[in-house]
Amino acid sequence: MRKHYVLISALALCLLFLSVISVAGEGVDLSVVYVTTQDNAALRAGPGRDWDRLAVLPFATTYRATGRTLDGQWIQVAYEGKLDEGARNEFTVDGVTYGWVVYWLLTWTGNILELPIDGRQFVPTAREAGGLLTLGPSDKIPIFIGEVIPKERVPNPFTSFVRVEITGRLGGSSSKYFWIQFKFNNHFYWVPNWAVGVWGVGGVPDAGYLYPYGRLLLQLRSELSRLSDVYNDIRSRWVALDTGMTATCNNIPADFELRRTSFNSGDLAREPLYQPLAAALENVQNSTNSALAKFRIICAKSDSDRLISPDEINAGLADIHEADINMTLIRTLLRPFAQRDPLLGQ
Repeated sequence: MRKHYVLISALALCLLFLSVISVAGEGVDLSVVYVTTQDNAALRAGPGRDWDRLAVLPFATTYRATGRTLDGQWIQVAYEGKLDEGARNEFTVDGVTYGWVVYWLLTWTGNILELPIDGRQFVPTAREAGGLLTLGPSDKIPIFIGEVIPKERVPNPFTSFVRVEITGRLGGSSSKYFWIQFKFNNHFYWVPNWAVGVWGVGGVPDAGYLYPYGRLLLQLRSELSRLSDVYNDIRSRWVALDTGMTATCNNIPADFELRRTSFNSGDLAREPLYQPLAAALENVQNSTNSALAKFRIICAKSDSDRLISPDEINAGLADIHEADINMTLIRTLLRPFAQRDPLLGQ
């Protein structure tokens, strides 16, 4: 019964944090975008791992961003350093190389959503168009501008009906009402989805990831997915032993390690409600790795001495139980965290 009280208390504590409404990032100059690497990062000739590597950007170095992919997964940067030996040079102009870095290896200042889609291009490329809107000269469609958060309604810029590409959104994918960003005549505008009859938008980034809250949510989902694979594997082995079954010693997973890029102290300080979840994820990591270590010790025994005592099984199950508690906490709170959108005051 005491273990249930521990879990309920932890859930209650984190639910209290959900009542905190904060918009991080206020006062940041969004006119120019700079990105800083959170680990050594490959600079590629194009937005994808299949493109040639041009150089390796060292950890904690800052560059000016010059473009993004439609989905926001890759950022183009201006790099003035040395290229890899034999690297292609058609992406370099006046000593500046325009290459691409995957977004999760970066933190940034400024509004990434207003970077030029596809960036500066030096070789012929093609991509699938994003979602399209047909908009025209109607006063019934409210159109706004305003960096990340739509703030100011502006006159309708259209004099005829035009199809425009959707370049971003603001609001969770499960939200009924959200904002849609589009580009027209080199300006970015916002329109509410209900005004244009669009109830779902895929393939474009949520502006929320420009803020610590959105970044932390993405990191939580990514790390939880990676950790779940290791946790479920070792959990199934210990449960098999506890029920009298045989557990294989083959293909034991390596210890799990959270990415250095996840849950940095700056983002957690600005969004403290994520601190219990970050701590819970680290607890799952530690308990899972402890269960892995105990299982490896058993498998290292000689064949004639590989019978397992009840105490050894209980010790492994204790690690699994500790991981279970923290994993339940994370999964229980992930949905309400995803539904909350501080940029929209929710």
